[in-house]
Amino acid sequence: STFTISSDGSTITELATLEHAVNNGEFNSLVQVDSDTYALAYAGGDDDGWITTFTIPADGSTITKVKTLEHAVNNGQHNSLVQVDSDTYALAYAGGDDHGWITTFTIPADGSSITKVKTLQHDGSNGTHNSLLQIDSDTYALAYSGHRADGYISTFTIDSNGNIAAVKTQSEGNNLEHDETKGIHNSLVQVDSDTIALAYTGFDANGFISTFTISSDGSSIVEVENLEHDTDVGQYNSLVQVDSDTYALAYASSGKDGWIMTFTIPSDEIKEK
Repeated sequence: STFTISSDGSTITELATLEHAVNNGEFNSLVQVDSDTYALAYAGGDDDGWITTFTIPADGSTITKVKTLEHAVNNGQHNSLVQVDSDTYALAYAGGDDHGWITTFTIPADGSSITKVKTLQHDGSNGTHNSLLQIDSDTYALAYSGHRADGYISTFTIDSNGNIAAVKTQSEGNNLEHDETKGIHNSLVQVDSDTIALAYTGFDANGFISTFTISSDGSSIVEVENLEHDTDVGQYNSLVQVDSDTYALAYASSGKDGWIMTFTIPSDEIKEK
């Protein structure tokens, strides 16, 4: 669906709606391709993995499906889609048996084609609750739920041709297991050139935010700070940057009620506002 939202946030008006998948449409991750083209990764029928492109004009008056690709025929859940360059995209997802995969695609500016380029299985145990983030021009960090639903961060290089190389991954036994109890409902944001922040659900479904430093080549991942911001429940996280050191987190707390909390994150610590 498309909406207009007034500059002060006081009104929200629905403009157009398109039912693009009639049997299933879960685990969505939407990115902008160009000024009026968008790509959506989602789990469709039988939880297979799909990518569909759409055109949406600036006024939001119409939504038109352009192209669809079924890229994973056995499973495609827990999607996190990011843009690599002008026509290259990387998707982290849970494939068959919930194993962890990253696949790259080329999508031209008009969305007229979707072509699978390379695929890497980075975790043969579990790869759910993915959040993929670009660190620099060709280095990416992935927060996900691995073996026993523990929290992991792995790094990869992805070039403009869609080639994927593991830097520190669970398959090699050298990534960072940042939470040995639980790490689900992940949401990553970049704080500065070598610092990232992660909102996730940890022990007893409580809400946590951690910061990490990651070297430009992805070879080093170090946890800096950890804040347990909700000792009751902290699930279904979405973390965004507000200004240079302020971040807002939308999440579900007790009874799955909706909450928004703000934090200051300089580059080496976290403070609740």
